[in-house]
Amino acid sequence: MDAPTYRPLTAADIPGAQRLRELAQWNQTGRDWENLLNFDASGCFAAEMGGRLVGTATTTRFTPRSGPGSLGWIGMVLVDPESRRHGIGSTLLKKCIAHLQSAGVETIKLDATPMGRPVYEKLNFIAEYALERWQGTARTLPPPWLHGVKLAPIAASDLAALAAYDTPVSGPNRSAVIDAFWKDAPEISVVARSEDAITGYALSRRGSKFHQIGPVVAESPAIAEALLIELLRKLDGTPVIIDLLTANPWTAPIAQCCGLHSQRPFMRMALGPNTSPGRPESILAICCPELG
Repeated sequence: MDAPTYRPLTAADIPGAQRLRELAQWNQTGRDWENLLNFDASGCFAAEMGGRLVGTATTTRFTPRSGPGSLGWIGMVLVDPESRRHGIGSTLLKKCIAHLQSAGVETIKLDATPMGRPVYEKLNFIAEYALERWQGTARTLPPPWLHGVKLAPIAASDLAALAAYDTPVSGPNRSAVIDAFWKDAPEISVVARSEDAITGYALSRRGSKFHQIGPVVAESPAIAEALLIELLRKLDGTPVIIDLLTANPWTAPIAQCCGLHSQRPFMRMALGPNTSPGRPESILAICCPELG
């Protein structure tokens, strides 16, 4: 059997990458791969054996892209089950780390499955907080009454202010991700305002199996619940998933009241000083494991 070879991932690889995604039963679409390549094509990697794509891994750098406070993300570490035990996943992961560190990224993060966590711990990643995927079918629920809070669809003119609101919560500036997610499903987005100031927002994106809700960020659990209920109303009857920050004890009860149920856990992990942790206490749901 041929030894694996490694090279940059390109748009021409998307059909092969989707084959690996399907084997893993993940939820990404071709559009998600396009976004990842647009965010940082030089940091996306492919593994081949016998001329066939057998592995992928991606990185995303947020603003600031290097130096103090900078954050890079690793995602989409996939290996064909028939090509495992050749060190492909570990090699791809190390290529991602080397790429980000050579670019001057201060902290590297990823969301690990229970099976992957020991691999990352051997590379000095430290557990930060717990996440959990919940799923179900969206349904219309009675909206909670919130004094002085108004909900509205996110408009293109809101995006810059939304990124400015999000940055202290997430840590880095992830405006490129927010813009990409909003463009995918602008009609299934919502922003909360109190006296014209943003107090929360929620986005979503279409997946191959489920519509993924997230990120959901808010000033209070009550506003976060209202944002989620509004998105579920817009998605009524649609299979959905949401990746909750279950380190916040109020997130799971909200999802449960919305008729969702737990699917599987993740762990947010960090390599480096983590000087911009943000305010995770304001997060109901993350974006997705490949982007945090």
